[in-house]
Amino acid sequence: MSHCRAFAALLDVYVDGELSPEKAIEVDAHLAECGVCTERVELEQATRVSLRTAVRAAAVPSDAFRERIAASLRAERAREHAVTQQEATARRGGMLSWGTILPMAAAAGAVLTFNAVTDKTPSGPVATATATEARASVTPDVLSPEQILDQFVDYHVNPGTPAIMEPKLLRQLDPEVGVPVRFPELANYGARWEGGDVVRLPLRGLNAASLRFQLDGHRVTLYVYNSERVPIQRRLRERSSYREPVYVGYKRGYSIAATERRGVGYAVATDLSDLETAELVASLH
Repeated sequence: MSHCRAFAALLDVYVDGELSPEKAIEVDAHLAECGVCTERVELEQATRVSLRTAVRAAAVPSDAFRERIAASLRAERAREHAVTQQEATARRGGMLSWGTILPMAAAAGAVLTFNAVTDKTPSGPVATATATEARASVTPDVLSPEQILDQFVDYHVNPGTPAIMEPKLLRQLDPEVGVPVRFPELANYGARWEGGDVVRLPLRGLNAASLRFQLDGHRVTLYVYNSERVPIQRRLRERSSYREPVYVGYKRGYSIAATERRGVGYAVATDLSDLETAELVASLH
């Protein structure tokens, strides 16, 4: 019991996910051996979830308040986008954007290859195949975490019509995504399923599953992907939630939280707080 008192002051901070990694590891080790403290942590977590649910149900923001928040988010996204573009331009020494360079480089490679082969062989299938190989050769093998997060936010903001409405059909996405796609257990949070689809990132052979939910009027998008090829953790900061390592951050005004399980990556995009988003992604198995 005296050992428990040494950890009592840390448990609330632990539940908030604000402990340093070293202290979080110490608390994890204690919880693995102490049922009393584990019950206290679980009760505190359940109490906070219930409190958030009750507060959201009681708080009905006015239309004017919603509009002010929406306007603030739009302004912040515009500001962040402008800063990102300026930083990218400075790093490239004023060169064109990635989206402009890639197709231009592909076209230039195809033209150079075509000119080389037409001196030795007639035009036709061989020249066409060589030009195709040239276009493929300039396609990058890795996208930056910044580019991937941009794509995830774009799909979260403009999701389109989902291709899959039945959760049991999500397994059909496995071959396209390259990892198992399973229906997540988010019902405990009151999340309502809306549908799923495939996000095709601008890199050959790289896809992610996009699973959409509504949670208390908030859109929640869960992405499932190959964590080895989608290293977005490099752009996010590490945080412990439910004794699980997660990575959190903001992109264009939206909260992003990610984790990894045996090579399968999970990322959640929401307009909730980073703590709530981290809690959602940490609950996935």
